[in-house]
Amino acid sequence: MKRNLMYAALFVAALMVSCNGKNTAQSEANTDSTSVTDTTAAENLDLATVAGTYEGTLPAADCPGIKTMLTINADSTYQLQQDYIDRKDGHDEASGVLEVLDNSVLMLVRPSSGEHTFYKVMDNSSVIMTDSLGNEPEGETAKLYVLTKK
Repeated sequence: MKRNLMYAALFVAALMVSCNGKNTAQSEANTDSTSVTDTTAAENLDLATVAGTYEGTLPAADCPGIKTMLTINADSTYQLQQDYIDRKDGHDEASGVLEVLDNSVLMLVRPSSGEHTFYKVMDNSSVIMTDSLGNEPEGETAKLYVLTKK
């Protein structure tokens, strides 16, 4: 039980920082792209089978949620769009490269800040937000961190 509370607290803290610090203007979002670089950590995961657009609403600490659309490309690039529900100027976009860790964890690298976001491939139709070690949230709230392929 304590472990579940710890994971929940970590995810809420991460999302709180995300809600408070990611309200960027569209012009700033345009500077958040990069060219494709060599990523050698692709290991055994075939990005062609994972490639696609995943959508869902992630929980947030200070707003009703974050509508998230993540597009994963087979060339190890990504596009991320997030809209903070009921927040004026609550739109954030990023694009960059991703690396595959431990054959199932996608590490999205935000070029402008070096910030990393992690998603674990559950199957060919869903990914789940994780911590930096690939640990999935547990308990009843775990399903709130899943993005589904459209």
